[in-house]
Amino acid sequence: MPAESGPVVRPVRKLLPDTYFFPDANGRRIVRFNKRYHDAVMSGEKTTTIRWDDPIAVGPATFVFEDHPDFAHAEGEILSVERIRLIDLDADHAAGLQSHYPSMPQDAELAHVTFRLSPS
Repeated sequence: MPAESGPVVRPVRKLLPDTYFFPDANGRRIVRFNKRYHDAVMSGEKTTTIRWDDPIAVGPATFVFEDHPDFAHAEGEILSVERIRLIDLDADHAAGLQSHYPSMPQDAELAHVTFRLSPS
């Protein structure tokens, strides 16, 4: 989106929130990961993620690895979503999230998400 200081990124649900978020829908949720997490998620090494401003609900999910050369994705399940605060994270985790979400405020509430892959 254009802004006074230059282009800014906005999720589609911010532009059309009622169109893209139906908390009572039975459909699978899509959880997006950077492609660098593909191997860790697929091996079961990574089973949690921390998100800001990204509504995720318990239930079935499709995990999509953005920009993966093979359009990698996997079916799974969100097991739990716990609310945590940015200020309660250790400095390394907080710094990593702030670099990923540059517009995230210091008092941000986050979602600590636990997930698993479906058996293949």
